[in-house]
Amino acid sequence: MADQETKGFGEKLNDFIMNKIAAPLARFGEIPIVTAIKDGLVASIPIIIIGSIFLLIGMLGLPGSFTENAIIPTFSDLTPKFLMLYNLTMNFLALYVAVAIAVSYAKIKKMDLLSAALLGLGAFLLMTIGEITEGTITVQPFSAQGLFTAIIVALLSVKIMELCIKNNIVIKMPDGVPPAVGNAFSSLIPYAIVFILTWLVRTVLGFDLVNFMAAVLTPLFAGVDNIFVFVARVFAEMLLWTVGMHGTAMVDTIFAPLRLQWVAENAAALADGVSRYELPYIWTTYTERMAIWPSAAWGLLFWMYFSKVKTVKVLAIAATPAAIFTIVEPIIFGVPIVMNPFFLIPFVLSAAVSSAVTYLSMQIGLVARVFIELPWATPPFIGGFLATGDWKAIVLVMVNFAIGVAIYYPFFKAFEKDQLQKQNLSL
Repeated sequence: MADQETKGFGEKLNDFIMNKIAAPLARFGEIPIVTAIKDGLVASIPIIIIGSIFLLIGMLGLPGSFTENAIIPTFSDLTPKFLMLYNLTMNFLALYVAVAIAVSYAKIKKMDLLSAALLGLGAFLLMTIGEITEGTITVQPFSAQGLFTAIIVALLSVKIMELCIKNNIVIKMPDGVPPAVGNAFSSLIPYAIVFILTWLVRTVLGFDLVNFMAAVLTPLFAGVDNIFVFVARVFAEMLLWTVGMHGTAMVDTIFAPLRLQWVAENAAALADGVSRYELPYIWTTYTERMAIWPSAAWGLLFWMYFSKVKTVKVLAIAATPAAIFTIVEPIIFGVPIVMNPFFLIPFVLSAAVSSAVTYLSMQIGLVARVFIELPWATPPFIGGFLATGDWKAIVLVMVNFAIGVAIYYPFFKAFEKDQLQKQNLSL
């Protein structure tokens, strides 16, 4: 008790973040199911990025997408072909995720990856296709709408396979049989159990899990996409960074599935003719990246260039190439921001304020909403324009940068004064 009373504000705050925020999030992120979901979704990002790029290219040849006339008229005839690749990537997102998560979960459980991949794929198809009419099937469940069904089915399928293996409910082949043949036969009973269960649910009972999940979760998740939750998520991420935890990775464990579904639905809405300013969701991965680091990292970097402390200026020069691509660890751990009482407040506050400004700008229609998933290291002043197709996104990034510069000023001056005093004392 006495130790707690003698602790300063910074130490008490650090203890609170570590014990009440970081520790529970770390434990949550270590749950095998959560890890499998996270890794499976990350594996699908290249598919989403490629699909997004082809959607953007296709929109350039479509009148009314960005301007009254097509930006590149020669693309008009090719637009359907560009959109075909988009449809077979982003509009098949759930199909890819079902395979990726099944493999990811099997890897954690140290099971045969190929068997798990085929099991996840087959189970997802059986759970989403109820009938075949004149040789055709409905592929709508393969899109982002079926994302949560893919997650559930993939995890349950691999879990059933694991239980079969642990309880010896498998066909064992004699020693000397090639491993590929052995794995095929040992998977036979788990495959049969999973396939029969999914067939009974979807085809015999007629239960449509995709539509059920959409009816239950869509209103709930739509409510999550609001400025208060968005800013609170950013606030929590920045607090974790200040104590040396990778805040982005820890918080993303919770929100990554939602953001992937939202950007995919925005892309689908745009392809259906919805205005870029009226897409269904504001919160996407790149909305965060436009808001957070131009303010919280670049704002500090600006003042570092004008510092009277030579080591700080040298660090600014060294950290700039990485910071342009929002690789911010050199600043966070080099200045450092971590455990630094001078920068805790501006680091968190600048990100929170710029996040609120970014969200509001899109909510009231000043800036178009994001419909493209980009590599996380894309510089925000480039990525903002590419992700929204709106030049005003570049202005928004600059505004966020200015917010960071303004908020950091008094805190940086106090930090600089402290560093200079320490240098003088050491002479």
